[in-house]
This record gives sequence, C-alpha cells and structure tokens, in this order.
Amino acid sequence: MTSETKRVLVTGALGQIGTELTLKLRDKYGHGSVIASDIRTGISPEIEEGGSFELLDVSRGPSVTALVRKHRIDTIYHMAAILSATGEKNPQLAWNVNMNGSFNILETARE
Repeated sequence: MTSETKRVLVTGALGQIGTELTLKLRDKYGHGSVIASDIRTGISPEIEEGGSFELLDVSRGPSVTALVRKHRIDTIYHMAAILSATGEKNPQLAWNVNMNGSFNILETARE
C-alpha cells in the first residue's frame, strides 16, 4: 500500500499523545489521508483545522463503524482513553471509554 492510498484514523487525536501522533502521521501520509477524531473540540486548532477532523465517541460502536466506512479507513491508532485521575472520580465513564471503546475499535477492525 502506498502513502497515497493509506487511510488512517486517530482516535483521541486531541490528547497529548494523539496530537503529536496525528501531526507526524499527516507529515508522513498527507493531511487528507489522516482523519483525526475526538469526543471534544476547541482544543487544538492545528489538529482540527489542519486536516480532516471528526467528532467521535468510541463508546458508541455504530458511530465507530460508520466513520471507518465513511472514510475507508485501513489503519487505526486508538489513543482515546480516560486517564487515571478522571477515571478514579468516574469509574463508570472510564470503563465505558477504555474497555467498551477499545472493544468497539477492535470489533470494527475485525469486521
């Protein structure tokens, strides 16, 4: 597969690691080939306006599948997560995003 045909999705693209990863992948594969996604906006204009950006809640399986189909994604970098400080305050949210979200990404990839 050439870099021109690569279709990459980064979940959690507005987080600390996701931001840097998205920028590097866009440099490598082109801004149009890397779709950044997150559950929030207004965090990083460089990511949100520097290429394709989609709102995505990874805990909603059908939304993950629809986005992957819409953009014909062939590679997923799953960075979406609830970190420990927030997770300790809201363990149900942490479980939903970290466990169910990861399941949804894997299930979509499997399909």
